[in-house]
Amino acid sequence: MKAIKVFIAILILAIVGAAIAGVVVDNLTSAEIEKQIKMIDVPSNTTIDASVSRTGKLSDPNGPLEYYGAVLLQSKMDYGSLRAYYSSHSPEGLSVEVVSMEMAKNTFGENFPDDLRFSHHDDSPKNYYIAYAFGTGQSPFPMMDYRSYFG
Repeated sequence: MKAIKVFIAILILAIVGAAIAGVVVDNLTSAEIEKQIKMIDVPSNTTIDASVSRTGKLSDPNGPLEYYGAVLLQSKMDYGSLRAYYSSHSPEGLSVEVVSMEMAKNTFGENFPDDLRFSHHDDSPKNYYIAYAFGTGQSPFPMMDYRSYFG
């Protein structure tokens, strides 16, 4: 009887441990995307004001798990030049896009979390931009990640 209780306790710990490991690995994947964007040398007259990363069902509550990293830029460069710069300086395997603050709501959709599009800067001057990337990856334990089931 005692062996059965020990086995059940070990089984429960293994399941909980796998779920926690999946979440940790997923969050590290998003943090790595954010880090890669921050490592891109910023062009002149441009500063990074904030950065963020998150893993979850960000664009579509019924969609797949997404890995997202972004930086908020303040720049004197025009939108087209800034977009071209980040496109040409994106790390291998990562497609960095740039949107202006005015474009952000339409780009990401209404379900996209406000803090991930730096919505607290919506009333800022027009020289704020978001450089972002959605990454791909395979969660090591997708069946254990609560974000796969709940938005």
